[in-house]
Amino acid sequence: MQHKQKKVPLFIVIPVFNGWGKTKQCLDCLLDSSFKNIKILLIDHGSSDNTKKEIVHYPEVQHITASADLWWTGATNVGIREAIKSGAKYIMLLNNDCFFERDTIEKLMCHFNNEETYIVAPVQQNYPAGNTISSNVTTCFALGYPTLVLPWSNKFGNHPGNLKPASMIVGGRGVIIPAVVLGELGLFDEKELPHYGADHDFYLRCRQKNISLYIATDATVQVDQTKTTLSRNPGVLNFRQFLNTFSDRRSHRNFDVLLVLFKRYYPVKGLYFVGILLNITRYVLLYLVRRVIFISGNIFRPGSSVG
Repeated sequence: MQHKQKKVPLFIVIPVFNGWGKTKQCLDCLLDSSFKNIKILLIDHGSSDNTKKEIVHYPEVQHITASADLWWTGATNVGIREAIKSGAKYIMLLNNDCFFERDTIEKLMCHFNNEETYIVAPVQQNYPAGNTISSNVTTCFALGYPTLVLPWSNKFGNHPGNLKPASMIVGGRGVIIPAVVLGELGLFDEKELPHYGADHDFYLRCRQKNISLYIATDATVQVDQTKTTLSRNPGVLNFRQFLNTFSDRRSHRNFDVLLVLFKRYYPVKGLYFVGILLNITRYVLLYLVRRVIFISGNIFRPGSSVG
């Protein structure tokens, strides 16, 4: 599929903290893209591996060194501010563990023409298996679900222009946000949500402002979920590790994040603690069930031990 290249470049913001191997794979995919009018901003906020040494071999990439005190949200905002200062009209947020096919960006950019005030993201697939992770998610704060994946959410159906209306978008995995939207909503909340939850909060603010969210059903991004394996199977954690997930900033179950989101978006403001209680109760029960299954599956294996 051939499309007319846009004169206005797409600025791609990639926050990184170590993980050069994945970063290299991500950059190689971007530079091989059939859509050539891109500006890549790599926001390095404290890498201690060989990122700084190796990035010099990528002169096409603008390497921005940011404070080691920043987390995902602050580093992302650094990149967004730099892109806007450079005159960006379209900004893509991308994690370094995300990989594109050659025509993905081209397909995504075809959904924009002038000064659109909507947001478009690709379908997320698990790398390297290729199965769909999510094409659409929703929320149900009343029942304790900041994120809710329904059984039928990954069914595409027929949508005009290959754009499927979305209730929510998951993370910074190839989503394209017009600068005019950022001008209306502001940037991500790096003060209250320095790592997890800031993207979720941003898309919830979009819904409040009637800014449409879409999934491009003709475009995919491959996501290496190696670092998020524990969130999908908490049973491998011992009890102390499990308790740490409530305080670790790198955990999507961080209590401070839950508190901020439920205070802001629970439908009955004074009862937000009910939603938090439901969320935590469900998580604890899930952990106990998965832990029993994990121990049962290992206890009779010769030479195995359970921590």
